[in-house]
Amino acid sequence: MCRWADLPKELLEMISKRLDFRVDVLRFRSVCTSWRCSVSPPSFDQEIPPVFLKLPDPICADAVLMQTAICRMEYPRNYPNSSCSLSKSSLVKVGESKHGKLQLFHPLSNQLTRDSFMSLNLLDLKFVQLSEACLLKWPSGISVFGINKVAMFPLSASYDRNFEYDDITVYKGQFYVVDRRGTVSWIDSSLKVIQYSPPLYGCGGQKNLVESCGDLYVVDRYLDGERRTWRDYEDAMGGTDNSLRLSKLMRKPGPVAVDFRVYKLDEEWGTWVDIKSLDDRIFILGIDCSFSVSCRDLNGGKGNCIYFLYDSLRFGNGMGGGAIHVFRFEDRSIDNLTEIPLVL
Repeated sequence: MCRWADLPKELLEMISKRLDFRVDVLRFRSVCTSWRCSVSPPSFDQEIPPVFLKLPDPICADAVLMQTAICRMEYPRNYPNSSCSLSKSSLVKVGESKHGKLQLFHPLSNQLTRDSFMSLNLLDLKFVQLSEACLLKWPSGISVFGINKVAMFPLSASYDRNFEYDDITVYKGQFYVVDRRGTVSWIDSSLKVIQYSPPLYGCGGQKNLVESCGDLYVVDRYLDGERRTWRDYEDAMGGTDNSLRLSKLMRKPGPVAVDFRVYKLDEEWGTWVDIKSLDDRIFILGIDCSFSVSCRDLNGGKGNCIYFLYDSLRFGNGMGGGAIHVFRFEDRSIDNLTEIPLVL
């Protein structure tokens, strides 16, 4: 039987070229001497040039694209930098500083975790990527008001400006969107929107798409009032007193969630199935990314619940605004939290 350290150099080079995630490159080099010699270390000395995107009307300004990955960080029992003694894992959002060094963020609030300021031994830790997220920020570092999620498409693609969707996600390698009626559509490479499901006609005021165990779900959030729309943002940006109107829009309280419904599409019959329980699954609805995990793989926290933040349009500062909330299916209660129990 071939030992891992004896793999041909050509094969190691082929593997290393397929490592898109910087932390995977570092862990790859940590295996042994032969693996370390097969790939160059990431450079942390030179500043990584930011990726600027030109935003269309009514913003008409450059924004910086921030890319991160939602990971399950697994660590051994009694790991010294962890406050937990169980040999399970916690959720973390992994990003990079302007010099390419790894940074660990809270998966919902986007705040740096305490582990970002510690020395992490990548031989002991394992990062399992669950999802990816893109967020737009101004060059000053402040989140772009009114834009929550970003999808990357070819430069040759054209698009129709006459659209408004509640959410977008990648499911089985394809982009999907959901509108406020609950109609799910997929987007081809030319940005043509093709209907995938019948309308849900759910009575909730906000829809989210979540992939869980290979299936695509629609989470229908019931609100106690009307949400902001992109039209509200356009109206605030128009005219000569746009700064004042935008400030008023940001300070105006938004609606809060009072209930949730979850649906899964029965593709054989073309009908929506009302899900009564998530069992051991946990749905996490972030501003820039939504995903699901099993409570069995994490430290603390119970399944059959939804963690969420309120829309950034309410707070005006993207991922940094608002308290964390949890909806529990068993008694349909909603509580405020200062922290998610399954995050370090």
